[in-house]
Amino acid sequence: MRLPERLTGLRADDQGAFARRNAEKVSIEELLDALDLEPLGEWALLHIVHELVQRGRAILAPIEARLVARPTRKAAYGLCEALIELFQDTPEAQPEIIRMLIRAGEEAMRAGASTSEAKTLIGHLADCARLAGRTLPEARPLALAFLDRARSEPEPYRFAVSEAAFLAGDEPGGTV
Repeated sequence: MRLPERLTGLRADDQGAFARRNAEKVSIEELLDALDLEPLGEWALLHIVHELVQRGRAILAPIEARLVARPTRKAAYGLCEALIELFQDTPEAQPEIIRMLIRAGEEAMRAGASTSEAKTLIGHLADCARLAGRTLPEARPLALAFLDRARSEPEPYRFAVSEAAFLAGDEPGGTV
């Protein structure tokens, strides 16, 4: 039985304990599939993300494929968390991770995602800018598209709007 099926139906604490004991034994695909579980406990999420990061750059292509195919899926948060940890641990992967987040964000905008649905991508992209200690001019077009989308919404997701304004260079929003 695969990891996602083994986690299904367990209480959050049991999911976390099972993920801690078994995450290193399963394939990247199983780890990625487990991130889509509803519900997925916080500890299980953390153990799965940790194991993904241990796999290094091998996770980049499978994560990109999933984020681009379904940028607003439930798993996007866990996928982005793994990317941020890898961003910190593997400086040579930083340009690729930034490009991946931008591409997924563009796909979310094309798919008509709301600011609430795309908040994970924008927030993690802003995290990359802060962690890199520089602006991301390559992310500016996406940030501007996100801000344009926010203007058309009755109640845009304010935190994500702030992060997009930061990326667009329209608001301080951080220490870059």
